This record gives sequence, structure tokens and C-alpha cells, in this order.
Amino acid sequence: MPEQDGLIEVWRVSPQGLTTGYALAGVTALAAAVRWLTLAVHPDLEHLTSAAEATAVALGFGLFSWWNLLRVRLELTPEVIIMVNPWGTQRLPWSRVCSVSLGAWGAQFYTHDGFKFTAHAFGNFGESRRRHDQRFAELERIVEARLRDRHPL
Repeated sequence: MPEQDGLIEVWRVSPQGLTTGYALAGVTALAAAVRWLTLAVHPDLEHLTSAAEATAVALGFGLFSWWNLLRVRLELTPEVIIMVNPWGTQRLPWSRVCSVSLGAWGAQFYTHDGFKFTAHAFGNFGESRRRHDQRFAELERIVEARLRDRHPL
């Protein structure tokens, strides 16, 4: 397990999910830019309203994409597991982790006291099942090695 800059590994949503996020933000931003250029050529209230509406839609899609796809990640550090999900960031110390599994919404980390933490970066958003399983197998190997190092037989 190579550790660089205090990180063991970082995962984001699938490449297809990232592409979707950038496309949602980029296409709507391009549409807004076209509306503003049209306003420059035809300055009137109708074109101003259209440009403002397109900008509002672009901001909405950009925020949605960033919040739900582009910022979501799972970071493994030597001390904690950091899960940046759409509805918050969770920091789970390795000492609390007893196992990991793959659930419907992503990788699920189970603690000794029965709690479950989900990392949405491992959700199956637009990813083939085989690639999804390969990504999880890599995570599972790292987690099992960390747990084995913590509790040698």
C-alpha cells in the first residue's frame, strides 16, 4: 500500500459519473453563454430575460453536478476514512471499522458498535458491473490489510 502525502488511496465516482457531471454543468453553461452573446447582438428585454433564465438554470445544474457527482469521494488516510457524500462528510477512524461490503448506494463500512457508514463514491452510477466490482475489490483488499495489520493473528 503506497502512502503519499498522508493518503493511502482516493476514489471518486466512476468516470461515467464524472463525465455526466461535467456534461450537465458544461452544456447548460454553454447555453447560457450563447444567450448572453445573443443579447449582445440583439439588446432587448426578451433576450435579457432569456439570458438570465439560462444563467439560473446553468448555475442550478452546475451546483447539482458538483454537489452530487464531482465533489463526492472516498479518501483513505493512515488514521481515518473520509467519506464526502452529497449530504455531508464523515470521518471514521480505522479503530472503529470491523468490515466493509458493497451496498446499493456504495461501499458500506461497519463499526464494532453496529453502525454503518456509506461511501457514495462507490455507487454504481453509470458503471459496468465488472468495473464496479474491480474497484470494490481493490478497496476491500486495502481495508482487509489495514484490519489485519491492526489485529494480527
